[in-house]
Amino acid sequence: MSELENKYVEKAIPPTREERLEATDAYHGCSCDLLECSRNCCLKGRDRDFWQGSSACQMFLSVMMSAPIENTVLIMHGPVGCGHQLHMVTNSTNAGKTARGLVPKPVNWLSTNLSTTEIVNGGEKKLREAIEYADKTFRPEFIFVLSTCAPNIIGDDVEKIISDESKVVSAQLTAIHCPGFRSKYVSSAYDAFYHALIRHIKLEPIAYKDYVPLNPADPASGFLAAGYEYKKKYTVNVMTLESMGPQDENELTRILNGLNLNVNVLPEYSNADKIRFVSESALNVSLCWMHDDYFVKYLKDKYDVPYYMGMPLGLKATRKWLVDIGEHFGLKAEAERLADYEEKLVLEAIAPFKEKLKGKRVMISGGAVRSAVEASLIHDDLGMEIVSVIGLLYDSNAEPSFEELTKDHPDVPVVISDQPYEFVNQVKTYKPDIVLCHANGLSEPAKLGAVTVPEFDVGGAYFGYNGVFQVARQLAFALENDSYVKEVSKHVKFPYKKSWYEKDPFAYLKD
Repeated sequence: MSELENKYVEKAIPPTREERLEATDAYHGCSCDLLECSRNCCLKGRDRDFWQGSSACQMFLSVMMSAPIENTVLIMHGPVGCGHQLHMVTNSTNAGKTARGLVPKPVNWLSTNLSTTEIVNGGEKKLREAIEYADKTFRPEFIFVLSTCAPNIIGDDVEKIISDESKVVSAQLTAIHCPGFRSKYVSSAYDAFYHALIRHIKLEPIAYKDYVPLNPADPASGFLAAGYEYKKKYTVNVMTLESMGPQDENELTRILNGLNLNVNVLPEYSNADKIRFVSESALNVSLCWMHDDYFVKYLKDKYDVPYYMGMPLGLKATRKWLVDIGEHFGLKAEAERLADYEEKLVLEAIAPFKEKLKGKRVMISGGAVRSAVEASLIHDDLGMEIVSVIGLLYDSNAEPSFEELTKDHPDVPVVISDQPYEFVNQVKTYKPDIVLCHANGLSEPAKLGAVTVPEFDVGGAYFGYNGVFQVARQLAFALENDSYVKEVSKHVKFPYKKSWYEKDPFAYLKD
């Protein structure tokens, strides 16, 4: 067993990001210093004198990852208020299903509705009843129990219940341990979700359900076995966990199909039949170092399936992604030719936009890996000037992307922060022509009159060659149509004093 499997997989509750990796959300400087600090284990000591609550709860992110899986019931084990966001998730999940050609259905969810009585006496009885009710009523393939703050504080033995009830119900039953208080970093939810899959969900094909075992006496058995192995030899799993929407899924599938590779996109919007075959591939591809490493490393340990991590964002990164994957399958020359052809097309397509974008000053803010990789797209492909690169959270999994940033753009200021007051100050101080930021952070710069474009939105296109074109077009359109944000800024007043804008944006950071 590897170090990952030994240390974490057998544990009931997964580690947090700060336990497993070097992580911080309080940094300002250059990428080379950030990398050095990460490698020398000094990130955990970074802090602030003042915090403005802004980070999402890891339970909410866990809901977003588990809800899109087909034929699933979610059980919120906690007070009923912990499920309030499920109404919104139903709408977004059904939009995602429709875009992928799936049948939209309501997200089936229950709450154990823990009251004062259960907080004192324990909520295990209610959880057992909810699991059995969910199985009998909905007949799902999966039941995800989301263990929230309250049961983790009072000590409900959720894993014992999962073990006992798995013998009673027909659904595959697992628990996502996602109490918000355990970690200050919402990215711990990625590990919690994947830990739930690893612990209790079948990740191998089932005989006589997924396949009929071959009879050695059958003269055709050797031929059939060879055919299956050949298909498996050229199959790629692309991990989608909160990394891309349907347009990006289609684009990356299109590109890899150009190399005659079979592509499975999972785990979001997949089902039990598809998830069981996650172990039957030649390569697992993660699009974000900070999302999927827990799972792809486990699959390497358990099933000896190699993995590749890379984000195909911009021409340089997309070429590297395509050629590296092609090389793994002995198709490097074919991948190079495909990249040459695609680049020629997209460079012709974005030429009109580049004239409008050249020299414009851009502030990039969002996920750390995405922001670092996007710098190449913004500067090298579109000719724009980068004011700063802001990551909401950094951990040591992001080192490869910041190594590239250091090599290509060593002078670009790097900020790791999810604090709105620092973000607003930076926009006010640096006055970028456009702010490229995470979809849930668009309002602050827009209220200051800054042109804003989402750095990532599940409805948009960002990856591959289509992504380069769509980002260029979106940036050019936003710059030409800035009257709305200019007008809004005249009527919005922020809660910060004027003196705050005269201070250094990072005045409250502590080394």
